[in-house]
Amino acid sequence: MIRYMKKLSAEIIGVLGYRGIMILLALLLFFLLFAWIKSRLRYRKYKRGIDKKEAEQRATRERRYVTSKMKEHILERDNYTCQICGISRDFLNSYAEGLGDYLLLEVDHIVPVKQGGSGDDEDNLQVLCWRCNRKKSGTKTNEDVAEQIDYGIHLFFDE
Repeated sequence: MIRYMKKLSAEIIGVLGYRGIMILLALLLFFLLFAWIKSRLRYRKYKRGIDKKEAEQRATRERRYVTSKMKEHILERDNYTCQICGISRDFLNSYAEGLGDYLLLEVDHIVPVKQGGSGDDEDNLQVLCWRCNRKKSGTKTNEDVAEQIDYGIHLFFDE
């Protein structure tokens, strides 16, 4: 093997000469360096994009975050009642004591944060049952959802 390598290197030197080999090595080094720089620039661009996306997501999370104390305040303010369909804990408890505890109420943004609503302003927060909140889905208004739903709850209220 060593004899073969010596013979091959002698043939290459004979064809290219020492100067030609040095030029080839310099070109190889240049292309390797160029490829490394290009990959570093791509990585930095990629990393900048990731960092920007993470910063936007973090800002959105912070705008949307409502503390548990604020949630409890909004629930009490709205008397544990969905602001669209009107179902409440008291209503369910009137049929069976403790049934109201199973009502899934959520605090919702009236004007979604994506559309410019404030994330922690209590005037922009309301209580919705889980059904109404899913139907609203950040794109509809309360009136749009109210027109769309019929859970039969209105049958139990005196009109």
